[in-house]
Amino acid sequence: MAKLDGVNIEKLQGGLQRLANGTDNHVGLIVIGMPADAVATAVNNGGKGVAITAVYDAEQLGINESYDANNSLTLHQDITEFFRLAPEATLYLFNSDVVADIQAFISQNKEVKGYGIYMTYDSETPNLVTTINGQQTIINGFAAQNRLLDFALIGANGLDDYTEDLRALDAPNTSVLVGCAANDGITALGAALGMLAVRGVYENLGSVDIESKPLAYRGNESYPLTDDTEAVWLNAYLSDGNDIETVDNAVLQSIITNGYIAIAAYQEYPGYFIENSYTCVDEESDFAFIENNRVWNKAARIIRTTLLPRVKGVVKKDPQTGYIAATTAAYWKTLIDTKLDQMVANGEISGYETAIDNKQIVNSTAPVTVKVSIVANGIVHEFEVAVGLTNNI
Repeated sequence: MAKLDGVNIEKLQGGLQRLANGTDNHVGLIVIGMPADAVATAVNNGGKGVAITAVYDAEQLGINESYDANNSLTLHQDITEFFRLAPEATLYLFNSDVVADIQAFISQNKEVKGYGIYMTYDSETPNLVTTINGQQTIINGFAAQNRLLDFALIGANGLDDYTEDLRALDAPNTSVLVGCAANDGITALGAALGMLAVRGVYENLGSVDIESKPLAYRGNESYPLTDDTEAVWLNAYLSDGNDIETVDNAVLQSIITNGYIAIAAYQEYPGYFIENSYTCVDEESDFAFIENNRVWNKAARIIRTTLLPRVKGVVKKDPQTGYIAATTAAYWKTLIDTKLDQMVANGEISGYETAIDNKQIVNSTAPVTVKVSIVANGIVHEFEVAVGLTNNI
């Protein structure tokens, strides 16, 4: 067919891509208890794990309601809840809790920003603190290699002792979930990961509403776990099997004070919500909440990738002093500022300040010192309102 072109159309890839907003919502789920079958082999994927973007992907692997029932798992349920709450997120499945295997899985999936993992509480040989410290050690090891993971969320199945003060530990990237959707002691890890993935890095896991709801929920004034239409989260429980509605308020407050993440409702307000986003570190720490880690890590990643192209590059000097030329320091500062301006525009931080003193000598043993101060958004945890009656205003 001999015709003249005139106008050539190029097909662009990525306009509808799920990664358009970055990879903040890419999280992992470490699955425990899968039988050695074809499904487990597919999930393991030679140690790399498998990324899914919908419940359909999991069902294609053979993970369905029957698979859960036949193997006493909640995997399909977790996946369903994850994508119900965060339909635009990406979930990475893996099925080994061996430290070396987890490290290999994370190393091969650069987009993963954090992960959830189950543990079964053993009252005879208490294993909670050991598990927390073990997951934090994994995160610390990656941090030493400049791979920043935002969180490890432990679903503490069957935990019935909340007296351990998690705030006394030194695990600022690790959190413990004790909220359940049923009275079986199995924590709602999939739902919690979904609630993390649907939020911006700066949002608290316990926020009653979120900044950007999935399309199906837009117009609602809040974003609870509860969905009356789908009959999910009509009740909530603790990992000891107790219905949260029957738990004495003082007991719940003690659980919260010790840093456990529970699921509860507000008085005279519909729906169940994750209570907060505590990490296992002193409450006075800058990193006592998951969102603090997510914000700091995102800023650090941005700064690092911005400066990396300049590494081992030419540095112009002031010929009179031998210091870095003022124009060069200003150029580096502009590079960083341009990227962090986007975080401000996205509402992820309130502001920042970048400082590069050009009075530095650059050589192979003296790194260039850069100081960046990030002003994180505040989180309102409670309102205290005085209301009175009057005859007139």
